[in-house]
Amino acid sequence: MTGAGVQRTIARPVTVAGTGLHTGEPVTARLLPAPAHHGVTFRRADVPGASVIPARLAEVVATDRGVVLGRQTPVATVEHLLSAACGLGIDNLAVEVEGEELPCGDGSAQIFVDALAQAGTVEQAAVRSPIDLAAPVWVGGGTSVIVALPAPRLQVTYVATANGVALAPQMAEFDVDRDDYATTIAPARTWGLLAEAEQLRARGLARGASLATALVIGVEGFINEPRFPNEMARHKILDALGDLSLLGRPLRAQILAIRAGHGLHIALARAIARQTGAGDGRDGA
Repeated sequence: MTGAGVQRTIARPVTVAGTGLHTGEPVTARLLPAPAHHGVTFRRADVPGASVIPARLAEVVATDRGVVLGRQTPVATVEHLLSAACGLGIDNLAVEVEGEELPCGDGSAQIFVDALAQAGTVEQAAVRSPIDLAAPVWVGGGTSVIVALPAPRLQVTYVATANGVALAPQMAEFDVDRDDYATTIAPARTWGLLAEAEQLRARGLARGASLATALVIGVEGFINEPRFPNEMARHKILDALGDLSLLGRPLRAQILAIRAGHGLHIALARAIARQTGAGDGRDGA
């Protein structure tokens, strides 16, 4: 699991249905096998003539509370599916979406892990080409920072905090060779502050968020029961894996993040692309 080896896709199509986390609208996503060097792509099946959107940094148009890809017919909240594909070692996948964003399930990546497991995987006659760093890369702003160090495999350490509530900072780690993504990272839910809910809805966000689709935090702590003592930090790792997969090839690096989020994840990926020349092509893994 160092990032080397052969490419993989799913064995058969599978459909995932649910509600969009931000739109609150019903949505269906059909996950299809794709050829070697295809990478992950999205297409709005509900929009006639919609173009295919490669899951690449060049297609990122927004990072506010989620990642949006595509300028003409965008697809929102792609990070959980991208994370699941990365965590399960699936390189090539075509996604057809009936709606503006992907279904949120319970706010974690579990809905996509289950679907991909149901579809099964097949190896392909093409090898992966991992990204290796020549030197450390970092980006930051205010009290937030994320660093990538050269390493023989992907490892992520994350510190997450929630402002204005009675919760201590949380730390979580993920090692691609040591930890099972499906059980340690995928079940961790997106989280947010109860106090921000109305503000987000007024901006057209979080309209599908509820106690059934998110880990909600009040002034005194969690409103619903966490699945892990450090579920906030684990979900941040989940997001980071999905966001960094927009480089288009497996990354081998030690990632250290403190109070980061989608914006800094994408900024780090772009800095890595500038250093290594990765992430600007349309080929697959």
